[in-house]
Amino acid sequence: MEEFLQYKIFSLGNYSLTVTRLLGAILTWLLASILLRTFRRVLLRSERLEHISDKGRRYSLYLIAQYFVWIIAVAVMMEVIGIHVSVVLAGSAALLVGLGLGVQQIFRDIMSGIFLLFEGTIEVGDVLLLDGQVGKVTEISLRSSKLLTRDGHIMIVPNHKFITENVLNWTHHDQFPSRFSITVGASYDAPEFQVRDIMLECAKKHADILQNDPEHLIQARLCDFTDERMIFELVFWTHRRFEADAVRSDLRFAIREQLQAAGIGMAK
Repeated sequence: MEEFLQYKIFSLGNYSLTVTRLLGAILTWLLASILLRTFRRVLLRSERLEHISDKGRRYSLYLIAQYFVWIIAVAVMMEVIGIHVSVVLAGSAALLVGLGLGVQQIFRDIMSGIFLLFEGTIEVGDVLLLDGQVGKVTEISLRSSKLLTRDGHIMIVPNHKFITENVLNWTHHDQFPSRFSITVGASYDAPEFQVRDIMLECAKKHADILQNDPEHLIQARLCDFTDERMIFELVFWTHRRFEADAVRSDLRFAIREQLQAAGIGMAK
């Protein structure tokens, strides 16, 4: 048995890879895998935390633990098979300096991901407005996050953008509605008060718009004039943030139909 364990699988100069060293590396890999699998099962499958945001935080915490465990495991495996980490680091100091300069942005994104994890300002399931795009957060990892846009595309965003740029989080306080608006143009011969009443009536008939809430009132107002038309604005509140464009579209269809039925022309 001892002869088998000391059997040389590979030799190069003074270095030799024996069965003992190989088994030690495999055992280290197995222990790291079992540790991470157990940690994932305990962390992600906990019945006590059922909210999506909690799952997002737990998954991010698991990613941090995964990177940390594998860095240590790789270092131990190198030592076990006879490759000293300190020697490798000393011999590649210049290379590491160059790599350090090249991965500054990556390190910045990773640190931003850690801040997102502990601060909880951005969580899985949140609807965000970033760089003019509206998207729902589907995944938060250490370096980047994924947003599902209204077009059904996945937008990959470096995590530093959530820290350094202005981000509008529509669902950070999910119990509160969000404010949206549409504009309607009507010709100057149109009765402005009737246009206003039609806009209000269409909004009050929409099931997804808040009704009779003194703090979130539906408003229709004459907001501007141009050379060819009067510009009206309809302001409303809804909880359907991600589908707000669909609500806007419903209102435009309904208002146009009612204006045509009343014989009121819209400006060209």
